[in-house]
Amino acid sequence: MNTSAPAERILIQRARRHDEDAFAELVGIYTPSLYRVIRRMVADEQEAEAIIQETFWRIWRSLARYQEDQPFFPYAVTIATNLVRDAWRKDRRLLPNDIEDEIAALPAEGPTPERQVEERERLETLAAATAELPPHYRAVIALRYDAGMSYASIAQALDLPVNTVRTHLRRAKEALRKKMETLYG
Repeated sequence: MNTSAPAERILIQRARRHDEDAFAELVGIYTPSLYRVIRRMVADEQEAEAIIQETFWRIWRSLARYQEDQPFFPYAVTIATNLVRDAWRKDRRLLPNDIEDEIAALPAEGPTPERQVEERERLETLAAATAELPPHYRAVIALRYDAGMSYASIAQALDLPVNTVRTHLRRAKEALRKKMETLYG
């Protein structure tokens, strides 16, 4: 998301005039960040990609109603998380998030192979524990740590009070901490 607010506004204004190139640029800018957030919440890559596509399709159709004084990314996240919620309501089973990114982020040099295996196991355990959280806890974890959103932005995206977001995040972190302490002391 390397675009300034004025540049973003110009792209949105152009897209509102049905400039498909401007909209494609917005899609290109925001898809990676939005994908990381949504991928944490859904069962697999194809489902995440389908939600991202539907999100941008809905944005394209409703650009006339978009309020330009609001940042674009939280707007996109709100639409995407509503689509995820719709999927949850259909009683879809959510599976653990892939952790290849976390494993790939392990340092190539430095720690011993044993330490690398231990760290990989901890990351796998943390990913599995996160996947076991209730959907509303997973959502705040994903928006806070994958998207880097503020409490206020998360509250707006999920249509919750800020204090509820704080409570969900605290409870989710506490559940993860307990799980990790149980397994690793």
